[in-house]
Amino acid sequence: METNEGGNKSRVGNFLSKVLGKGINQTVDAIGNAIDKIDRSDEKLELQLKYKELLVNLEGACIDYESKLIETKSKIIESETKGESWLQRNWRPMLMCICMFIIFNNYVLVPYFQLPVTTLDDHIWTLMELGVGGYVAGRSLEKISENLSPVLQNAKRKKR
Repeated sequence: METNEGGNKSRVGNFLSKVLGKGINQTVDAIGNAIDKIDRSDEKLELQLKYKELLVNLEGACIDYESKLIETKSKIIESETKGESWLQRNWRPMLMCICMFIIFNNYVLVPYFQLPVTTLDDHIWTLMELGVGGYVAGRSLEKISENLSPVLQNAKRKKR
């Protein structure tokens, strides 16, 4: 699965590992290696063709899965931004403001005014990293989802 025949094996391998676990890569590799060991060229070519068709079909499944995942995330973000509650619409920006204040306080105000340093627990930093990463990814996804969905649908139609 490590070789890269047009990107199919590595992309399919990553998808299968996420969905079915790490052992699936060895299974798919074993099938490819077993086909390579066949001596009769006509059977070998037929099996190689079926194997590559399988990889292409699996790649199509990967694209479908990723497309549906992006659509789902996009719908969640849309529902948050169109929610009736003020808090529901604004919790991400508020979280970002709090994170930015903590960083500004610890790295600008404290050193500048020579205030006593307050240390934050590692869990707080991890939470901030996840929050900032999620916020950035969510906003990016929100902005590109309108353009990405038609592209994925066109790719799906071309494969058929």
